[in-house]
Amino acid sequence: MYIALFAIFCAGIGNFAMHRAFMESDDPLVQQMVKPMADRVGPNITYVFEYLLLVGAMAIATRNWFTALMVYGLYTIFNAMAFSWVMNRPK
Repeated sequence: MYIALFAIFCAGIGNFAMHRAFMESDDPLVQQMVKPMADRVGPNITYVFEYLLLVGAMAIATRNWFTALMVYGLYTIFNAMAFSWVMNRPK
Protein backbone atom coordinates (compact mmCIF):
# COMPACT_ATOMS: atom_id res chain seq x y z
CA MET A 1 0.00 0.00 0.00
CA TYR A 2 2.79 2.46 0.85
CA ILE A 3 4.47 1.92 -2.50
CA ALA A 4 1.16 2.64 -4.25
CA LEU A 5 0.72 5.83 -2.21
CA PHE A 6 4.24 6.93 -3.10
CA ALA A 7 3.69 6.15 -6.80
CA ILE A 8 0.38 8.05 -6.84
CA PHE A 9 2.02 11.00 -5.08
CA CYS A 10 4.88 11.07 -7.62
CA ALA A 11 2.40 10.86 -10.51
CA GLY A 12 0.47 13.70 -8.85
CA ILE A 13 3.58 15.88 -8.89
CA GLY A 14 3.90 15.19 -12.62
CA ASN A 15 0.23 15.96 -13.17
CA PHE A 16 0.54 19.26 -11.33
CA ALA A 17 3.59 20.17 -13.43
CA MET A 18 1.74 19.39 -16.67
CA HIS A 19 -1.29 21.28 -15.41
CA ARG A 20 0.78 24.35 -14.62
CA ALA A 21 2.38 24.22 -18.08
CA PHE A 22 -1.11 24.03 -19.60
CA MET A 23 -2.32 27.00 -17.59
CA GLU A 24 0.72 29.16 -18.36
CA SER A 25 0.71 28.41 -22.07
CA ASP A 26 -0.68 30.95 -24.50
CA ASP A 27 -2.42 28.24 -26.47
CA PRO A 28 -5.85 29.49 -27.62
CA LEU A 29 -7.45 26.07 -27.14
CA VAL A 30 -6.47 25.94 -23.47
CA GLN A 31 -7.53 29.54 -22.90
CA GLN A 32 -10.89 28.87 -24.57
CA MET A 33 -11.53 25.84 -22.34
CA VAL A 34 -10.45 27.43 -19.05
CA LYS A 35 -11.61 31.04 -19.38
CA PRO A 36 -15.39 30.51 -18.94
CA MET A 37 -14.93 28.48 -15.77
CA ALA A 38 -12.20 30.77 -14.41
CA ASP A 39 -14.42 33.81 -14.93
CA ARG A 40 -17.27 32.26 -12.95
CA VAL A 41 -15.43 30.50 -10.11
CA GLY A 42 -11.90 31.85 -10.01
CA PRO A 43 -8.59 31.40 -11.78
CA ASN A 44 -7.31 28.64 -9.48
CA ILE A 45 -10.32 26.33 -9.52
CA THR A 46 -8.60 23.88 -11.87
CA TYR A 47 -5.76 23.46 -9.37
CA VAL A 48 -8.33 22.64 -6.68
CA PHE A 49 -9.87 20.01 -8.95
CA GLU A 50 -6.43 18.50 -9.62
CA TYR A 51 -5.72 18.42 -5.88
CA LEU A 52 -9.04 16.72 -5.14
CA LEU A 53 -8.29 14.05 -7.74
CA LEU A 54 -4.93 13.38 -6.09
CA VAL A 55 -6.34 13.24 -2.57
CA GLY A 56 -9.20 11.01 -3.73
CA ALA A 57 -6.82 8.59 -5.41
CA MET A 58 -4.65 8.45 -2.30
CA ALA A 59 -7.72 7.88 -0.11
CA ILE A 60 -8.89 5.04 -2.34
CA ALA A 61 -5.37 3.58 -2.25
CA THR A 62 -5.66 3.06 1.52
CA ARG A 63 -8.55 0.65 0.87
CA ASN A 64 -7.83 -0.85 -2.53
CA TRP A 65 -4.33 0.08 -3.61
CA PHE A 66 -4.31 -1.77 -6.94
CA THR A 67 -7.47 -0.15 -8.29
CA ALA A 68 -6.38 3.32 -7.20
CA LEU A 69 -2.95 2.85 -8.74
CA MET A 70 -4.38 1.68 -12.07
CA VAL A 71 -7.07 4.37 -12.31
CA TYR A 72 -4.75 7.24 -11.37
CA GLY A 73 -2.08 5.76 -13.63
CA LEU A 74 -4.51 5.80 -16.56
CA TYR A 75 -5.47 9.38 -15.71
CA THR A 76 -1.78 10.33 -15.72
CA ILE A 77 -1.19 8.60 -19.07
CA PHE A 78 -4.14 10.36 -20.71
CA ASN A 79 -3.05 13.65 -19.16
CA ALA A 80 0.45 13.18 -20.61
CA MET A 81 -0.97 12.34 -24.05
CA ALA A 82 -3.15 15.47 -24.01
CA PHE A 83 -0.22 17.54 -22.78
CA SER A 84 2.09 16.35 -25.54
CA TRP A 85 -0.60 16.88 -28.20
CA VAL A 86 -1.44 20.43 -27.10
CA MET A 87 2.16 21.51 -26.62
CA ASN A 88 3.40 20.05 -29.92
CA ARG A 89 0.57 20.84 -32.30
CA PRO A 90 0.99 23.59 -34.87
CA LYS A 91 -0.38 26.92 -33.74
